[in-house]
Amino acid sequence: MQESILTTDQYKDLSKKIIYAVDTRYRIIPLNSLKHPKYHLKAPIYVTLEFEEDKVIASFDDIEAFSYADTTSEAINLLSDEIIQLFEDLMEDKDNLGALPRKWLQYLEEIIECR
Repeated sequence: MQESILTTDQYKDLSKKIIYAVDTRYRIIPLNSLKHPKYHLKAPIYVTLEFEEDKVIASFDDIEAFSYADTTSEAINLLSDEIIQLFEDLMEDKDNLGALPRKWLQYLEEIIECR
């Protein structure tokens, strides 16, 4: 016969604490603009914010882009710059891309519009 390590109440309390810990450490937010005069997002993209001890990490997992900074707004601005730089680099070398970078470029072309 199997014995429970936690009572039902202990299990519920632990579950709440785990959810709270994850909620306070990670957040997914929509990014509506790249804040660049040359590029416009056709639709919002969703970025993940991770809060470390003294840093904020912003990431856009679809293209494996990330940045980190002291504040949320700095991390988001740096991530926007990283996305633009990657897009420009991929466009510049579009005939010589491997399979994964080609997929990134195809995706970025779907979401980014040149003004």
